[in-house]
Amino acid sequence: MSTDDPAYRDPLGIHARHLLTCRTLWYDWQRPEAGFGVAGICTRVEPPDGATFPQVFSRFFVYFQLWGDPGEYRLRLRLVRLPGEGDTGEEIHLGEDGEPLEFPAPDKPPITVLVSGLDFVEEYTLPIGSVPFPKSGVYEYQLWIEGGDEPIAREQVLARGVNDE
Repeated sequence: MSTDDPAYRDPLGIHARHLLTCRTLWYDWQRPEAGFGVAGICTRVEPPDGATFPQVFSRFFVYFQLWGDPGEYRLRLRLVRLPGEGDTGEEIHLGEDGEPLEFPAPDKPPITVLVSGLDFVEEYTLPIGSVPFPKSGVYEYQLWIEGGDEPIAREQVLARGVNDE
């Protein structure tokens, strides 16, 4: 399907791909055409030997690419735990007072990004720092654009301890 096909267009006019959480990012200012380097991609987190959940894991970054209608967009990243055995079937919000855990925090302004339409994709990174994982399970990072009803990108990570099956 072509990106010009109306069925492919998002009503918000923006698309995302490659939503990755990682431990290391780099950028070569001498070779900007090379884009960002990403290392330590996180598809799972595990407590250190002998430790159990809850755990806070430090030094996380998010890398993603955007394309679509030119303009400025405001976004937030959310982390939720997906329902598991014994849950109600709804996402479990990890923030205070049952709110989603957001980066930047809800009391901070959202991140503003620019899609120029001049490049194939626009690359963005977001340092999110320390991330809490209250218990074992599947968690999902969600990239939300202000005004959207659904995330424009999702990425799951497994939190697994040595005693989990």
